[in-house]
Amino acid sequence: MELLDYLPDFMAELEEMQELTKAEQPEIAAAIRTVRAAPDEFFITMLSPAGAKRWEEMLALPVQESAPIADRRFRILTKATEQRPFTLRRLKELMTTLCGEDGFTVTMVGSTFTLSVRVMLTAKQNYDDVETLLNRIVPENLILDLSLMYNQHQTLAAFTHAQLAAYTHYFLRNEVLPHGNN
Repeated sequence: MELLDYLPDFMAELEEMQELTKAEQPEIAAAIRTVRAAPDEFFITMLSPAGAKRWEEMLALPVQESAPIADRRFRILTKATEQRPFTLRRLKELMTTLCGEDGFTVTMVGSTFTLSVRVMLTAKQNYDDVETLLNRIVPENLILDLSLMYNQHQTLAAFTHAQLAAYTHYFLRNEVLPHGNN
């Protein structure tokens, strides 16, 4: 949108009007960008840093402007999707939102009232936020058993000893393995 195009021809020919519109054009362009970006601020997954700050303040979360925007969005999503009362079905919906369809396992251990949650290594960057959420929403009468689902022998069996020798024990246990094996 060029401001000069909106002026009548006789005004557009004046040098003063050309200079004036040239000076105002960056401000108009910035305003148009802001208006076009506004709808994105309604969706947590598309928040800008300014939008994330506003949501963090509304949800009483610590504002961490130096944190990556993806982490800030995740923290906001965690808080915004929290809902009581607690049900196993609702917990699985929340965990799917936070860790992805295959990023966790949840089991209820019979009469011991133990809730076992395993976060897959592919979603381990979200572990702290998952822990915070579970500590807020899981009833006090349940024992929470939360941990990462480390690589196991059946996962490592797909590799040869020569392939595994290239990695440390820590890496083989705690990191997502290359070639799509996790």
